[in-house]
Amino acid sequence: MGIFDKLTGKPATLTPKSALVLSAITVIAADGVIDEAELNDLAKIVRNDRKSIDTAMQVMKANPFPGVIDLVANVLDEKQKISTLAILCDLAMSDGVLAGQEKKILQMYMDKFGVSEAKLAPIIDVIAIKNDFSIFS
Repeated sequence: MGIFDKLTGKPATLTPKSALVLSAITVIAADGVIDEAELNDLAKIVRNDRKSIDTAMQVMKANPFPGVIDLVANVLDEKQKISTLAILCDLAMSDGVLAGQEKKILQMYMDKFGVSEAKLAPIIDVIAIKNDFSIFS
């Protein structure tokens, strides 16, 4: 133990909620910009749970991406993983476009969570329909 170890503070421990928040932040920040709409979407997920935000941010600062994906995967059960993927896909598609980096990150979560394409396909279909505003033109 080094002399400065006492100053680093207690490491943050992810809960399922803070893991969801952390994964959401990684997806909305994928393109390097977090816009107002994405912040609003994040607020819907967080629902005034400041502790989950703080924990997610602490873990993100202490663990470089993509290492946080392992941490998130270790906290969530199977049902939570599927729900998280659905939420992440919806976040990524909220602007109607799935950017290359967003797609890579979603694939990383899907692989790490061990969720098959067959299980995720119906969710993707619904999200694609939900976010296709071109049909109203």
